[in-house]
Amino acid sequence: MFNFIIHSTKALLAGLWIMAILGLVSISPLPSEYQLYLLALAGIVLLVHLIEFFAMKTKVKSKSNIEISFVQTMLWGFGHWLPLLKSK
Repeated sequence: MFNFIIHSTKALLAGLWIMAILGLVSISPLPSEYQLYLLALAGIVLLVHLIEFFAMKTKVKSKSNIEISFVQTMLWGFGHWLPLLKSK
C-alpha cells in the first residue's frame, strides 16, 4: 500500500508538471480559462515543496544519514524523501 501511495503521488505530480509546461508553451489540451488555475496550483505545489525541503532536510539527514535532493523534492515532495526515511 505504501508503494502504491508513493507511485500514485508521483504520477499525479508528473501529470501536473506536464500540463503546466504544456500550458506555458501554449500547447495545452485544457481550455484557456483553466490554464490560470493550473498554473496557480503548480505554483502553490512548488511553494509547498520548497517549505517541505527545508523542513525535512535535517530530519532525514539525522535519521538516515542521507542528503535529500533539492530537485527531486521540488518535483516529487514526500514521494522522494519518505521512502528514504522508511528504508532506514
